[in-house]
Amino acid sequence: MNTLPPFRHILVIEDQKARRIVALDEATYALGRESTNDIVIYDQVVSRRHATLVRIRPTPRLDHYAYRIIDGDLEGNRSTNGLLINGRNCQSHNLKHGDVIFLGAEAKVSYYILSTALEIDLFNPLEDVQVEVIDESSTTIDNNKYKSTLVNSQPLQDRDPKDLIRLASFPELSPNPIIEMDFSGNLTYLNPAASIKFKSLEQDKLKHPVIAGLLSEASNIQGNLLLREITVGEEIFEQYVHYLSDSQLIRSYLFNITDRKEAEKKLKYHAFYDTLTNLPNRTWFDEKLAIALTKAKRENHLLAVLFLDLDSFKNINDTLGHPMGDQLLKQFAQRLNSCVRSGDMVARWGGDEFTLLLPQIHSPEDTVNLAQRILDELKQPFEVSGHQLYIKTSIGIAIYPQDGHDTESLLKNADAALYRAKERGRNHYRFYSSTMTSKASMLLKLENLLYQAIEQNELSLHYQPQLKLKNHKISGMEALLRWYHPELGQVSPAKLIPLVEKTDLIVPVSLWVLRTACQQNKTWQKAGLPPVTMGVNFSAKQFQQPNIVEMVSQVLGETNLDPQLLELEITETALMENIEFSQETLGELRQLGVKISLDDFGTGYSSLSYLQKFPVTTLKIDQSFIQSVQDTPPNTAIISAVIALGKSFNLRVIAEGVETLKQLELLQQLNCEEIQGYWFSRPLTPENATQFLSRV
Repeated sequence: MNTLPPFRHILVIEDQKARRIVALDEATYALGRESTNDIVIYDQVVSRRHATLVRIRPTPRLDHYAYRIIDGDLEGNRSTNGLLINGRNCQSHNLKHGDVIFLGAEAKVSYYILSTALEIDLFNPLEDVQVEVIDESSTTIDNNKYKSTLVNSQPLQDRDPKDLIRLASFPELSPNPIIEMDFSGNLTYLNPAASIKFKSLEQDKLKHPVIAGLLSEASNIQGNLLLREITVGEEIFEQYVHYLSDSQLIRSYLFNITDRKEAEKKLKYHAFYDTLTNLPNRTWFDEKLAIALTKAKRENHLLAVLFLDLDSFKNINDTLGHPMGDQLLKQFAQRLNSCVRSGDMVARWGGDEFTLLLPQIHSPEDTVNLAQRILDELKQPFEVSGHQLYIKTSIGIAIYPQDGHDTESLLKNADAALYRAKERGRNHYRFYSSTMTSKASMLLKLENLLYQAIEQNELSLHYQPQLKLKNHKISGMEALLRWYHPELGQVSPAKLIPLVEKTDLIVPVSLWVLRTACQQNKTWQKAGLPPVTMGVNFSAKQFQQPNIVEMVSQVLGETNLDPQLLELEITETALMENIEFSQETLGELRQLGVKISLDDFGTGYSSLSYLQKFPVTTLKIDQSFIQSVQDTPPNTAIISAVIALGKSFNLRVIAEGVETLKQLELLQQLNCEEIQGYWFSRPLTPENATQFLSRV
């Protein structure tokens, strides 16, 4: 085989009439069910003028050409059912060897480029040649195993019938390259797909990747089959090589796996890298940390793990949107990478959390230098879509070996140090200490026990009365969540409320509190006690739940409580997290008839503008002002201003945390109408609260 033969283009047509082979020589062909078409397709769902074949030259060489198929005719009239080429709808397509075209549900056309050495041209190139192939599935090119029957064919002009049989055989029509060589290294057969794909094969011979090394491997393989991967240019092939000793032949079947390899590469990347920041993910970080620990133990040197997250990142997502947040995370990741040494590793742990691995350090001072470098780097603002954003971070540090000997311990302790850094004011770093573990363990234990608390009826509500100073009548009750555990005893509200907000129990606990408080208020009414307003606290996380209005409406319906007797207490901070959402939600709650109390007033924004925006009905003066009112004259001015502000807006004003007679007297002088606090009553159990209401 000294020269590769030129090629011939054919269509294999399968429709309701028969299977036919058509050789293509002309510049254009019309395909359709009308008899006036160059190629008639026998199928009722095929359009009269369904498609057009146009000869094109994809390369400058004059002896190379191909065909382009176009939906409809050349005047722009489209077919009814369109073209389905290789499983995809197309209006036009440059045909390649092995392409399969459906012109309807049943009519199928396959395009092949074959060697003219087969001499299949007929007297009339458009005369139909009908071939019935009995065995197309065989993967061997032993022609004795192929059988075909020629039906209604015109007489061939000095043609060997075996050529037509070979034309209809698998090797010739296969879109995958098939190559045969003898044990001396001479090429004995190339199917058309191989001739087209590997144009330099005849010239390169044994140097070409598809046959390089095959002769030398003959003595090394077990059995007669060799499977290998080869790269030709930018494409990757899986090559099955059969050594046929009896016939002294080496036969190769090649399958293009470039797309599969690219998909595997992407899957591997996604498995070990974060797609947003292109940093390693926690899986890859864990593996690298385990390797680094093994080396640190063997060579007896220090290693450091750092945990970082962005302070107040949630506010950016909520106010500017998640796309802006994503851009910020990408820039933050780049800055982190710029701070570390070449051997260090930065990974995205998840969300706004990042981890740093310093596989070898001389002393803990190395981590201090890095932490300070990161904090200094963040002093410069981030430019994100026209916004200048100033970001701060908190950093927790754990050192091997004093803070842990395995990956789990180091990561857990670095996270505990991060938690403590955030507790102590944020925007700085903290080293791990053993006291952090005991506190973190207690929090984890409380969190696990909290999941059982609802089912075991360990949660309860206490009720603190609110008093009108003019007539000394009870104006309302505030429901306060309590948790009594059989072993731990009474869990303080200071631990309980943040814990509920941290876990995914925030929704069921909120619903339980609201329903229990409303049921209790309805019980008091049925007992003939004077009606009072029931105050229920909603944290920022509770208030941001998208179905809060539906939840309140559902509970009011279940308990049959008058909405005017329910007052939801919400902090200023919760309202300001998302002003538009707050306005809409409060408006809908007010339409239900529910009252809205602004809790801890004076500690947040305390703006006149949002008092106009938000339909609040009550202001609660924060207890911090009340408790220091005697020693801090400015607080007296603030209390007086809030009382005056409430009256001007026709709002109910309640002073919280009233514990002494002097505080009470001062509030009376300032014309405060309602109070709440230990001076009047501590929070009461449901039974004691019922007795209290009965006496007053």
